[in-house]
Amino acid sequence: TYFEELRYQKVTVPVHSDNESSIKLHEKLGFRREGTHRRMLYTQGRFVDVLWFGLTAEEFHETNV
Repeated sequence: TYFEELRYQKVTVPVHSDNESSIKLHEKLGFRREGTHRRMLYTQGRFVDVLWFGLTAEEFHETNV
């Protein structure tokens, strides 16, 4: 896996703040919200925030997903 074979310590992902399905998925997988870049993206005629989620190798091994 990403953590074992490649020996990465952490994965971070950006998620648009209006994408509720993606937010719920990452939270279900054990990702933790680490920050917000406010009004970072202009899409469909408006600005949206970009949320950053992170998951460390230790957190991954603690989850039962």
